[in-house]
Amino acid sequence: MKYQHDKKEAEQELFIQAKNKMESYIKANYKNIKQITYINDYKINPMGGISVKGYLNGNKEKEFFGLYDKTNDEIGVSSVDAGEKPECQEKECEY
Repeated sequence: MKYQHDKKEAEQELFIQAKNKMESYIKANYKNIKQITYINDYKINPMGGISVKGYLNGNKEKEFFGLYDKTNDEIGVSSVDAGEKPECQEKECEY
């Protein structure tokens, strides 16, 4: 039981880290972002990454998805239904 509890706590901590990094990524690279809402459903992939998803500005049709890579502390694969900032179109802006 303790193992399961500790595992769940570690997953929750990883999910919090992933949400924080995703928020930084979205705000740095996309324009007109006023609100980010997360769906509290995550998946941990075998390589140790964790997926985060949600929607933007209160519009459930403006979805985003990102895969947080804890090892490199970055968002790897992502899909964001928002306009990119002009300075971030050629090269991802630092976040």
